[in-house]
Amino acid sequence: MTRGGDHRERIREELLSWIRQNDPTGMDWYLDEGPVDEAPAAADAAAEVSGDTTAAAIAPVAQPVAAPATGDPAFDRECHQFLTDTLELIDRGPGRTAGPPVPDKAVVLQALKDIVTPCTACELSGGRTHTVFGAGNPDAAVVFIGEAPGRDEDLQGEPFVGRSGQLLTKILGAIDYGREDVFICNILKCRPPNNRDPQPAEVAACEPHLKRQLAILDPRVICCLGRVAAQTLLGTDASLKRLRETVHFYEGIPVLATYHPAALLRNPGWKRETWNDVRKLRALVDALAAREDRDG
Repeated sequence: MTRGGDHRERIREELLSWIRQNDPTGMDWYLDEGPVDEAPAAADAAAEVSGDTTAAAIAPVAQPVAAPATGDPAFDRECHQFLTDTLELIDRGPGRTAGPPVPDKAVVLQALKDIVTPCTACELSGGRTHTVFGAGNPDAAVVFIGEAPGRDEDLQGEPFVGRSGQLLTKILGAIDYGREDVFICNILKCRPPNNRDPQPAEVAACEPHLKRQLAILDPRVICCLGRVAAQTLLGTDASLKRLRETVHFYEGIPVLATYHPAALLRNPGWKRETWNDVRKLRALVDALAAREDRDG
């Protein structure tokens, strides 16, 4: 969703400032040092994240896929190849397995939330302040999945509202998304003690809720934030490094993985990789939307 020009220009200027920083006492979105290419003007932002949406760009993968024009030749080549390979994988993949369209996703999600909120299926329910069901746009093209709520999320009952959540908001803004444009949730709906990793019994108890959420939302793309979320959703023990290298599938939905915002706050050297990951994510979402428009 395209946001206001003034807002986008502010996000652009802040992002360039953050990228040039490497001061852990400064703002949350700081990246490793090095030259940074200027982002395109607001009018060209869609071209940056989605690439050329002419017939050549959205043609079947047998045809070349246009690379986004970001001013970073190395990333342009990488993203061009990513789109080519990913669209080909999607064409050859298992296909969507979603059921019939949900007529009013907001209503159905609220009904599911009413079921999940009082859940006592695992021991985490005894120590929670609030269940954190998830929040965002029921018709979102992208669902972001983390591993579990933290302290701030448990207190407020909303996903990603603490320091890492503030960083996620900035990451979304940098690719021209607001939180109202996407849906954000976690593998677990209750906070584990001391923010430890989810245990198998907890995942087994909570995973049906996530599966129902995703079946209702039926997004174009899922983005897993962090190793635990990606491994759990995809049923793998592969490292995050390997999981970031290619697209995966959940019920026929393309899945990308990147670093959890909390990890970025601890390891600023990973933030440039995350910036590339989310630009690829946006490019893929826009390419799939263009295909849908083309195919009617």
